[in-house]
This record gives sequence, structure tokens and C-alpha cells, in this order.
Amino acid sequence: MTVQNRLKQVIKSKKLKITEFAEICDIPYRSVQGYLYGESMPGSDAVIKICAQFSVNPTWLLMGKGEMYEREQSKKLITNLELELFFNWLTEWWKNADDKNRIWLEIQMKRSFPEYAEWITQHEKH
Repeated sequence: MTVQNRLKQVIKSKKLKITEFAEICDIPYRSVQGYLYGESMPGSDAVIKICAQFSVNPTWLLMGKGEMYEREQSKKLITNLELELFFNWLTEWWKNADDKNRIWLEIQMKRSFPEYAEWITQHEKH
């Protein structure tokens, strides 16, 4: 089964029209049509929106592995230890990254966290 077929399955299981699905996900209707007709693949932004709106398992949507929907019990808050380990890893990665990778991370952070983009803009002025 392809991403296209799995996306159709999500829409069908929610008993939605394509226009309704597109509106709920805040994805242009024409883009959703392209995904469904195999003209294009959903990018990371679209995948995130779809999975967030419908609790779809992103691994299932993209690769067909696992269950279609995420289970509530599998959605756990990150622990302080996991967060600390992540920051340690990120700090180590940053130390070893070249300028190109650091710029890439900065762009991704601004895209993913609008609050960060606003905060960094304010701090760059001072």
C-alpha cells in the first residue's frame, strides 16, 4: 500500500470529503488532490498537520508500519531525563557541526517553533 492509498484510507475512515479534510488540516485542496492522485508526496509540514489533526501514526502513513492511529497510552510526556539526554546530544552535535549544518538547524528551529523565531529576533536586536 502506498502513502496515497493510506491517505485515502484516513479520509474514508473519518467519513470526510477531500475539501473537509483539506480544511481541517489547513492544507490547500489542490495539494491534497495531488497527494491522492499520486502527483506529489506530502511534505513534512503536511504530514505533521495530518498526523496531529487525526492522531495518525506518521510511521504508518509514510511507511505502512505499525498501526494507523496512535494509541493514547503511547502518547507520553517526555521525562526530565529524556529531555536532559536530548539537550546533551544536541549540544554535542552543535559542537561538531559545521556552519552549513548550524544554519540548517537555526532555520528548522525557526520553522518549527514560531515562539523561538520571535525570541531570537528580539534578542538579536539587543
